[in-house]
Amino acid sequence: MTRFSKIGFILATAGSAIGLGGIWKFPYMVGESGGGAFVLIFIIAFLVFGLSVFIAEMILGRASERDCFSAFETLAPKGHKYLKYGGIMVFSGLVIFSFYVVVLGWLTHYMMLSLIGLPKTLEATQNLWGNFVSAQVGYQLLWHFVIVALCAYVLNQGVKKGIEKLNLILMPLLLIIFIGLLGYAMYQDSFWASFNFLFAPDFSKLTPKVIVDAIGQAFFALSLGVGVILTYSNSLPKKGNFIRSAIIIALLNFVFCIVAGLVIFTFIFGYGATPDSGPGLVFISLPLIFANMGLSGQIIAFLFFIALIFAGITSAISMLEPLNAWLIDRFSFSRTKANLTTISITYILGVILLFSNIAIYQENLSFFGKNLFGWFDYISASYMLPLAGVFLCIFVGWILPKSQVYAMCEGNLTGKIFKIWYFIIKFIAPVGIIVSMITLAIEGL
Repeated sequence: MTRFSKIGFILATAGSAIGLGGIWKFPYMVGESGGGAFVLIFIIAFLVFGLSVFIAEMILGRASERDCFSAFETLAPKGHKYLKYGGIMVFSGLVIFSFYVVVLGWLTHYMMLSLIGLPKTLEATQNLWGNFVSAQVGYQLLWHFVIVALCAYVLNQGVKKGIEKLNLILMPLLLIIFIGLLGYAMYQDSFWASFNFLFAPDFSKLTPKVIVDAIGQAFFALSLGVGVILTYSNSLPKKGNFIRSAIIIALLNFVFCIVAGLVIFTFIFGYGATPDSGPGLVFISLPLIFANMGLSGQIIAFLFFIALIFAGITSAISMLEPLNAWLIDRFSFSRTKANLTTISITYILGVILLFSNIAIYQENLSFFGKNLFGWFDYISASYMLPLAGVFLCIFVGWILPKSQVYAMCEGNLTGKIFKIWYFIIKFIAPVGIIVSMITLAIEGL
């Protein structure tokens, strides 16, 4: 088996987690949900649910050294072989990849626009975004193809030469760009307004939807419930404290989410824009601000969009690797054949999702008030990932014997720390997630 190096594993797993979920989606969800209230729930969900399930998924991958389906089949006690179907969570990655690459195509277009100049009025910026996403099929198909082809190339190189090598290059560059952006933001007068927006909670903003969205975002931001962490962990070096690696990865992701929020809202408040513009935050509000900053804004815009693309690509490739690993392990597919299969399916799905935003096709590709693109995003983050998290908690906390779970920790999780983590996995995390989802469903009736 080809294994990651220790630093390669940390960067690849962090690259999976630090993606559009943290840098694009987290800030706009904070903006839509009133700021600090969402952040507070996100922090709790991240530490209690997210990190606990992250460690559980890592333990399963490391102990089984198999693909996602085979891991559950191999580790399940006798009489529970039906649990091999727990590996179905890998198809969540296929769903996420399909709309993820569409967004990466949009970002690529805006990166190119930042080089030639973005519009300087709100009306022009809104028209640019609205016309692009709803009418400019050619550009969208071009950038969609470019992004998918790049992901296919990296995945085809395998774990060591493809995924690890890409992350060894892009993750340090991403870190440098964001340190630079944060440094610039800290010298702006609006930085403290951004800080207060993120960390001064308004509890009147708390609703069941905000709570579920925050939990879903914690899972989305950590790439949980897709089989990514499990699949990457089976290629983890056998020596070393893998719990420490999990904590480092989770903290890196958390820091990136907060830094992205601080940077984005500093620009938003500095130019009198509103933070609640949803997904358009990155494609309407920020481009307008960057355009009116002159040459420095043009440079910052380019760096910002390239950072989003770097983060998105490292995450996108991780979404398909669990499915590729299953096809290779279970059906003896070559890597090329497995990759061609998954890429072809997701490419076609992505094109359909792309067309669901196009005005003349939108009505035929919309159901119950959402187009297909919106449904793929909503169902994956609000239901597929949390449900997979619940399944992981049940499998580790209720199906596997406690002694087996303890042994799988390899002495890296002991004493009171193990007891607390095990209690969270067995009771708090699954109950909290289920109650939140039920509350959201009732609210929607």
